[in-house]
Parts: sequence; C-alpha cells; structure tokens
Amino acid sequence: MKNRMHACMAAVTAWVVVAVITQGSMQNVWATGKTITKSYTVASAKMTVKDTASVSKGSDSTIDIKVGDNAGSSIDIRIDEQGNETGSAPVDLSGEIAGISYKDLAMANVEEAVNIRAESSEDSDIVGKLYKECAGKILERGSGWTRIETGEVTGWVKNDYLLFDADARKLADSVVQKVATSKTSCLRVRKEASQDAGIYDLLAEGDTIEVVENLGDWVSVEFSDGTVGYVSSEYVDIEDWIGKGETIESIKAKEEAEKKARAAASSKPAQKSGEASSSEVTAAGNVAAASYDDVTLLASLIQSEAGNECMEGQVAVGNVVMNRLRTGRFGNSLYSVIYAKSQFSPAGSGKVAQICAQGPKASCIQAAQAAMAGTSYVGGATRFRPVSSGYQGQVIGNHVFW
Repeated sequence: MKNRMHACMAAVTAWVVVAVITQGSMQNVWATGKTITKSYTVASAKMTVKDTASVSKGSDSTIDIKVGDNAGSSIDIRIDEQGNETGSAPVDLSGEIAGISYKDLAMANVEEAVNIRAESSEDSDIVGKLYKECAGKILERGSGWTRIETGEVTGWVKNDYLLFDADARKLADSVVQKVATSKTSCLRVRKEASQDAGIYDLLAEGDTIEVVENLGDWVSVEFSDGTVGYVSSEYVDIEDWIGKGETIESIKAKEEAEKKARAAASSKPAQKSGEASSSEVTAAGNVAAASYDDVTLLASLIQSEAGNECMEGQVAVGNVVMNRLRTGRFGNSLYSVIYAKSQFSPAGSGKVAQICAQGPKASCIQAAQAAMAGTSYVGGATRFRPVSSGYQGQVIGNHVFW
C-alpha cells in the first residue's frame, strides 16, 4: 500500500487553480496553489488549469473543484468562501469498467430514463433512451450536452442528467455485475450443478444472468429474486456488465412483440403449466400468462415470491416490479418486466402461469392493486433478495430490498 501511495505521489504535478465566482453583485477571485492530478468543475465559476476543466455544483458556502491531467488519477478539492481548502480525496480514473475507460465514462443521473437525441438540442429527434444506473462511452463532451455511445445507440444527452469522472466511477462501481452470457440457443439453468438436475429456465443465445461464483465446470448464477441456479461453464462467457441505453426502434419492437404475444394468447384458452420437467421447459406457460390482466399477473408473481409474507412484504415485491416498469430497462409492460430473461425464476419455470390459471390469493391481489395504485414501502428499489443472502438494504419480513 505504501509503495502504491509513493508511486501516486511521484506522478503528481503542481498546478494553480483560479476560480472566479460571482455571488450576487460581488465577485470573488480565488487563486490557490494546489498539488493535484486531474480535471473537473466549479458551480457558477470559471476555472483556469493547465489541462481540461469541468464544473460541479457545490453548496452556497462551498465550491467543489476537481482538477486533473490525462494520466488516470484525480483529486477533489472543496474551497469555502474564504478560499480555504476544506477537504480533498484522491480518485483513480485509470483502468476501465465493463469495457469503458473510467475517463470516458458517463452514467445516467436520473430516476427513470433520459432521452438520447440525434443532435444537441431538445428539439432534435429522440433516437434512444438511457435508463437509471446505465452507462455510456463519452465521444464528445460539451458544456451543456455530451455525445455518447451506449449499447446500439449513439447520440446526445444533456449534461444535467449525467454523472462524469469520480461521480460516474462511484456509481458504476456500485452497480456493476458479473454476468454469464449464453453462447448457445438453449442453455438450461439447472437447480443443481448436475446434468440430471431439474430446470429453472432456458436462456437463448446472448441472454445474460448474474454470476455468483465460477465453480469450474459449472457457474452458479442468481435470478433477481435470489434464486440460485447453475449453468455449464462451457456454454457461457463471463464478464463485467453495466446497463446500456436502448434505441427507439428496439423499444418499439418490444412493444409490438408484446401486442402479438397478447393477441396470440387471447386466441386460445389459457393452459395450466405445472412444474418444469427435468428435460425441457417451453414457452407455453409464458404465452398463457400473457392473456391475464395485469393485476392477476402481478398478484401471481407476488404469490410465487412472497405468498407467505406480511402484506407490506407482498406490496414491496410489487413495488420492485412497478419500479422496474418505470425505468423501462426491463421492459415496457408488466408482462415483459415479469418475463424478462434471467430475472424472476418463477416466471421462467411456469409457476407464475400456473398461479394465474388457478387464481392468486386474495391478499396477493390486494397487494398488487396497492402497488399499482402507488403504495410503496421500498422507495425506488428494483431488486430484492432473501435476508439470509447478506445484501444490505431495507428489510421487510424475510426479504431485503434495494
């Protein structure tokens, strides 16, 4: 650790930061000699540094200055109204995350989603959306807009809705996942690390699921509800993953696929779907579930995940689904959110469809109605796990939400 610190200190270059701040009719010019290593910003201020500079809002009494070079490390400096430094912290911007250099990283700073536009104007066409906690690669950074590449969409996003530099790294590090991506058209997620074990779900080529641990011949994976399954390591690629933006064409295609699925389901009677067999899982149960109204569908998921929980715990599971729907990241309808690949294991196994066919419990219907009406116990949480998983968050009953 000491050697690393000495190496970092040796790379530091002394610069002078000049901040010109206008407060009402009074203009304060602060010139402070600082030993710093990166580039950044001051709210309502001009900064003069040897390299690039950006500006971030501080409080009424402080200004946050982040300055640096291109070497891959930075330092945050806070200056009060008297021009005194009140705190600083080094930030390493070398390396990359999920294939994006930290220096080129932009993260969505929104509750749901922000539009990606063809040009740097609010009058320009919307070409895609960047969802909460999703990342983009900076192609061109301006004073008000930044051009990013994210997923299959390239376009401009207002800087007001993005995080950069140290703030972007902090968020990215907190949400990055290790995922397994299927390399085959029909990858079985099994209940045990054995070819003879039962099946939770099937993954198509390109589908991803969160990794718990690489066990050699098998990889333990986890659905969003905490259910742990196993996939053969031979048929997956393991890598870091952060959510990306989506094109308008892709969003519309999903919506059209939803309509077709519902139309197909309504033309035939709903089928009862039992527990998945150990040899195969079909989509019949999923299509059947599409024919039910949203309350029944959500109530069926709640029952499969939290049927024995208190009312608050049941509503909280519904809150997670509704929060996911609002972000647009997991689908644009309740059905698509619930049946998103590698998310809720009871949906993939046919359990949700089975409950739909039999009719969910009255308490779960009440919980679904409450969640859809806006009652919330977990804020913007989009995930939950059993308390025994050790995850940190808000605990309700036997689940933790975050």
